[in-house]
Amino acid sequence: MTPAPLAAPPAHALQTLAHLREETARRAATNGAELAARTLLATIVARYDHPEPWERIEAEVRPVALAYPCRVIALVNDPAAAANGRVLVGLIESRRPDGGADIRGELLVAALHGRAFDEGAAIAAGWASSGIPTIVWWNGPAPQADHLFDDTIDVADRVVVDSAAMTDPAAQFAVLRRQLGRRHHARMTDALWVRLTAWRQAVAQMFDPPTAQADLARVTRVRLEVDATPTGQAAALYMLGWLSSRLDWRLHAAAPPESSPPAPRRWRLAARDHARQDENDDPAPPAHAAGRTIQAEIALRPAAPHLIHTVELAHPDGRYGAHWLAPEDIIVEVERRERLHVRNAVRCPPATRHRVWLDELTQADTHYRVFDQAVTHAAALAAA
Repeated sequence: MTPAPLAAPPAHALQTLAHLREETARRAATNGAELAARTLLATIVARYDHPEPWERIEAEVRPVALAYPCRVIALVNDPAAAANGRVLVGLIESRRPDGGADIRGELLVAALHGRAFDEGAAIAAGWASSGIPTIVWWNGPAPQADHLFDDTIDVADRVVVDSAAMTDPAAQFAVLRRQLGRRHHARMTDALWVRLTAWRQAVAQMFDPPTAQADLARVTRVRLEVDATPTGQAAALYMLGWLSSRLDWRLHAAAPPESSPPAPRRWRLAARDHARQDENDDPAPPAHAAGRTIQAEIALRPAAPHLIHTVELAHPDGRYGAHWLAPEDIIVEVERRERLHVRNAVRCPPATRHRVWLDELTQADTHYRVFDQAVTHAAALAAA
């Protein structure tokens, strides 16, 4: 079990970490077991805009460190705890069957308030381990204007926001789009986008056969059933934005909203069946753009068990559907006039933080461009 943290002045935080490592090694030697200290692979700066106890932060970052050894610096907006001027310092350990311990990570929790919280990036930079990537874990949507966010972008290699906390998808997707367009060193992505990986895989799997790929050019309707919360709507906009970016669909018009809650959202999309334009083109089509029309709909389900329940694409001779019907699986179905064929299920990994981080840390540049394009389309759809 991980030992209790020590409280130390901020200036002595790193020395306290070194002391803890020495004490852990001495304790292991006394018990006749060998201590293994894993090489740190990243510094993660985690921001919490409300008070959080050490135990909860440690429980949240533990799976990250066990899978990807790191130094975690938690900046917590906590006026009461900030008054003592101390930082909590601890190690994240795992026990081996032989009784030995592995040091998998380090955790520093700084309770800050007011201007000190806004300028917490300087504290994090002083504690960051040199020679390894620095990743900012922003527990919330991308902000419009935030001093701490702007400063952490300057010191980070990656910034991960979390649109699961969106309250106004139209406004907050527009902010995320602007943040992605900024010229800065840090690459930005969204934890909600990464959690939807299994859904993108399921939809892509439906169109693996050559005959199914031919049907992509005949799709006339897309329908998603999602949880009626802003988080569910944000997830649906991501999926529809991703489909639009991959299939070269552009927003043509939005249907007027219905008055009965929860009203579905509908759009008319235009498929550009001619040569593709540059990938960075604006998602709004020119007036002369011609091609197929696709009816897109996001249906809202109150108290849905999952953020996304169904993704369906229909063409004149049938439909392709992905449904979350099993606790851990997305079931892929292909329905044609002549038969119903159920394809392999796509296993959904638990939406745990460590999986999100490992996926994000290994994302290739190609995946980043797909994310960027999906955000562009999602922002246009949300604003229509």
